Amino acid sequence: MKIFLGKSRIVVTAMALALASAALAERVEKGAPLAKPKPLLAEQVRARLLDHGRYLATIGVCEACHTPPAVPSALPSPRDTQARARELRFRTDPDWFRYLDPERKMAGGVPFILRFSKDSSGVVYTRNITPDVETGIGNWTEDEIVRVLRTGKRKDGTALFLFPPHSFYKELAQQDALALAVYLKSLKPVRHTILQRSLPFPVEPVAVTTDLITPPQGRSPERANYLMRSLVGCKECHSHHTSDGSLSEFSGGDPRDPFLGSFRLGPDLPLRQEEKGLAAFPYPGYAVLYGGNLTRFGLGGDLSHVGTADIVRAIRGGISTVADAYGRPRPLAHVMMWQFYSGMTDDDAYSIAEYIKGLRYVDHKVEPRLLEFGDDWEAAFEQAFGEKPSANDRAIFGKP
Repeated sequence: MKIFLGKSRIVVTAMALALASAALAERVEKGAPLAKPKPLLAEQVRARLLDHGRYLATIGVCEACHTPPAVPSALPSPRDTQARARELRFRTDPDWFRYLDPERKMAGGVPFILRFSKDSSGVVYTRNITPDVETGIGNWTEDEIVRVLRTGKRKDGTALFLFPPHSFYKELAQQDALALAVYLKSLKPVRHTILQRSLPFPVEPVAVTTDLITPPQGRSPERANYLMRSLVGCKECHSHHTSDGSLSEFSGGDPRDPFLGSFRLGPDLPLRQEEKGLAAFPYPGYAVLYGGNLTRFGLGGDLSHVGTADIVRAIRGGISTVADAYGRPRPLAHVMMWQFYSGMTDDDAYSIAEYIKGLRYVDHKVEPRLLEFGDDWEAAFEQAFGEKPSANDRAIFGKP
């Protein structure tokens, strides 16, 4: 990383260093105790970048996809009832945050089984983004990491397959992309070999869509718009494509769109790279969950009376803004990744909440939002994709 300073700053810094050196020599001569020297400017800048990158990676929920589950590399033996019971808990506990492996943070290998049509499919694996030299990004420079974050193009020329939320990193300001790069390079290296993806088409890099050096700051609509355009997935989880292909923003999920605002839950969540399963999140039985309509909190919506503080509590604490039938607070589904948003700053959380309050209501209802199908994976599949599973669907999701 290069730190560029103006001439006046260089002169001031040089004078400060000279004065500090003279003072230090005088203290040594007098035998006085030495104070810990102040860090140089470059070290201070790097420390700030590291802290900021850690924050961005947290609210960007990087760990959710790039940290594998805490399971052994091989399936447990049928006779190992304790290990099998533990894995069953992983696959059926809606609080998926519990199974992320703290020893393999950001080590990748989480499979995403992708259905493009009844006859076309693929699988991609999240990459190891720890600084391991052989299996991760240990031999990548920060500039190279910034480039791949913003363009999806690796330094060998190949392109990442970018799907939500990764597709919006092209909107990252350069300063934020650099902070993320500094943070990733600071992680503990983890040796973890990742399988190669399998896709039925070539992948092209994306075009960077912003020339922002520094992002908007403070508590403002501009800050909220930037965060949701470049890092925080409110729009991806709470929108859907209409029948004409246009995006209905923040109006919630819809059965016509199996990709945005729609979440497949079930007890067959893949825990290893080679495993298959319909579920994208763990759950006791098969289910489909749709993202809520956030415009209900906006202008003309039936929840417009809900205050920004209550929306912030939902974002950072996972507490619904709507009480249960007895007036008690209700927890939101764990698909709402409040565990990562819990440390969001007041400015960022309130910027987003106030932005939501300023939305115009869109009359779009999906009720009930959670549809449960018990052991019937085919019914869950048909709800998610709008048709019965084909032979190829059975093969890619591992069903008999």
